[in-house]
Amino acid sequence: MPEEVKKSLPSRGIPSKESLWLEDIRKLRDDWKYHQNVRLEIDQILHIIFPKKYQEKYYETALKFMHSLLQKQVMRGADLGEFLRSSNFSKATFYNIILPRLKRVGMITTEREAFTEQASERKFYRKIVRPSTQFSIFFSHLAREYESIVETAKARSGTQKT
Repeated sequence: MPEEVKKSLPSRGIPSKESLWLEDIRKLRDDWKYHQNVRLEIDQILHIIFPKKYQEKYYETALKFMHSLLQKQVMRGADLGEFLRSSNFSKATFYNIILPRLKRVGMITTEREAFTEQASERKFYRKIVRPSTQFSIFFSHLAREYESIVETAKARSGTQKT
């Protein structure tokens, strides 16, 4: 069997942790009633990261977390622990799925703060989470570039409106 065939794995589609969910754009436009002057809310934006239809618990956890984070602007380890206790969300799901996904798409940024426990003098790390604008920067750039591609194609074909 050739090496090329051995190395390729059968495609099972795009892994959900590496994808965003966009339904029919026309349907979203009607549901969101979006317009350049109408602001979307965080729950609408989170629908494309954790589609409620398929990942309802993740969506609810992320939505409640983002509301809390946007209100506080910074959440440290104790704040995260209190959030999980008061919300009764799974710690494993939150730290292994929700936070990494929000970080991967650029909605949050995480840092680690080192501290030493006096009794053992061992070094520990506390997580610090802040909202990030990388998500919007990336998609704004993507949208501008696509618009530029379309306008360039129109100009080349002579169909550009003046």
